[in-house]
Amino acid sequence: MSRRGRVIAAMVSLVLGIVVVGSAAARWPILGVEWAEWTRYDAAGNAVGGGRIECDGSVQTWGDAGGAHGFTLYPCP
Repeated sequence: MSRRGRVIAAMVSLVLGIVVVGSAAARWPILGVEWAEWTRYDAAGNAVGGGRIECDGSVQTWGDAGGAHGFTLYPCP
């Protein structure tokens, strides 16, 4: 394989790896098993909103919550 082919193959592998990791980290919580929360911050680092997805799937938000992304998953009690 030529140098150019190896570079292209490496770049494709990198992009696919990022997509797989990103989609796994951004998954919605499993209903009845996990809950999640997220917080949005402004440019100065102040919390301006956020939300929580409960174990039953209901969503509560506060302030400028934005979309439900970048959240942290926790096990249901």
